Amino acid sequence: MRRLIRALACLGGLAVLSTTPAQAAATPAQATGYDPCRVKAVKPVLKKNSVHAVGVRTGCTDSSRLRVQINWAREGRDPVLDRERKTLRNGKLAAAVRCSKTARTYYTVVTDAEGNVAKSRGARLRCAPPAAPTPRPAPPSGSVGTAIEEEVVRLTNEARKTAGCKPLVHDAKLHVAASGHSADMAETNYFSHTSKDGRNPGDRMKAAGFSPMRAWGENIAMGQPTPAAVVKGWLNSPGHRANIENCSFTHIGSGAVKGARGIYWTQAFARH
Repeated sequence: MRRLIRALACLGGLAVLSTTPAQAAATPAQATGYDPCRVKAVKPVLKKNSVHAVGVRTGCTDSSRLRVQINWAREGRDPVLDRERKTLRNGKLAAAVRCSKTARTYYTVVTDAEGNVAKSRGARLRCAPPAAPTPRPAPPSGSVGTAIEEEVVRLTNEARKTAGCKPLVHDAKLHVAASGHSADMAETNYFSHTSKDGRNPGDRMKAAGFSPMRAWGENIAMGQPTPAAVVKGWLNSPGHRANIENCSFTHIGSGAVKGARGIYWTQAFARH
């Protein structure tokens, strides 16, 4: 309301200095006390793992510095968790902060350089708990992995036979390393031979208990719908084919875990 206050003060001065009542007449907007320029604070909402707060400026004829901030309502002084600023005439501006695992009450405060202020109602929000991992089917009786993991091993050994190599043994410890890496990629949404904790394939195989280990290799893939499709894709790639047809490898671990982007596939090759 700063513009309105200045306008009224100016009119008051004219009324004092002037002896003509008409000179002190207010405009219709001033007479009603209505100023069309205003700001609005939207109650914070949760979007994925962030709390979003929006401020809106409407009905204004001049540009001004708009500020939107997210506050945390708690005992004592409410801390400001995030603040965004932008010069505009009319429009929206958003601020965002990572949500907390424990419920907190957030509210939005919006101001502009003209002195307009708005505050939203509080919203009690917290991050959604992580989704439970998709249950993996039990492996067939007498096998190391699931049916599709065993099929990957079978198709791999067929390709090795064509190349003159002996079949690989599906090793339980290498299966733990391979399926664990597929699960990690699926659950945390990445695709790499290097785990997010910095471990390489050899580190994961050693951690699974495959020892002694004189050589290792790894193939990974994502999105292929069937064992036949993924093995075909590996065989069409020189680097992946070299691992499959490496006659020095004696053991394999096969891992297949479904994630949001399809099946994550891992082959762990090694020899004692």
